[in-house]
Amino acid sequence: MEITKEQIKHIDNHLKKMGIRYWDMRIEMIDHLVSDIEQNSVSKDFKTELSLALKRAKWNGNLSGVNREGWQNVNRRYRSEYHKGFINFFKSFKNVCFLIFGFTVFYIISENVSLEVFNKISMVLFISPFLIALIEFVKSLFKKYGRSVNLDYGVMYMTMSFLILNAVPVFFDDKTEFTQKTLWFILLPIHYIAFNSGYNLYKKAITKIEEMKKELSC
Repeated sequence: MEITKEQIKHIDNHLKKMGIRYWDMRIEMIDHLVSDIEQNSVSKDFKTELSLALKRAKWNGNLSGVNREGWQNVNRRYRSEYHKGFINFFKSFKNVCFLIFGFTVFYIISENVSLEVFNKISMVLFISPFLIALIEFVKSLFKKYGRSVNLDYGVMYMTMSFLILNAVPVFFDDKTEFTQKTLWFILLPIHYIAFNSGYNLYKKAITKIEEMKKELSC
């Protein structure tokens, strides 16, 4: 049995109605159902064959649990890739050289400006990656990707380091000059390496979304 575009739209609407909120999750489920129907259909009654395919996949009835399990699986995959990004950063000679160079310049600055100026420079460096993330997020809004689980987690992991570490500088004020500088020397490299990992993951998410959108238009 060959599935038409109208029938694919019917499947998409059904999955959406049953609780699958993310369009990219629905695409993967649709691919599975279409393949199942085309391989196992015994009649030309589309609705009957769809019902059987849904039962075989255990996707009959309300799918809110499947939706939750789906985004949890995606989150686990993104979290694993995010952590690998830390390790992969140090596998690049270029990255390590850039880190050493940046650390050296940062140290020279710390020795030639007042603590107040140093803290302001450090805060600007800390906020800068978030501005990049904000620009990327706005660009994604203009492209109208819709409710995508890959986009949601791409954005989340791109901003993860800022969300986790943004409260840390608040505790610097009552510390000695040496302690404040030391904390910045530790915080900023961690922040930038984490952002690098999250940013690369975000770009992979956008690439995947673009590929899925391209397939849909074909």
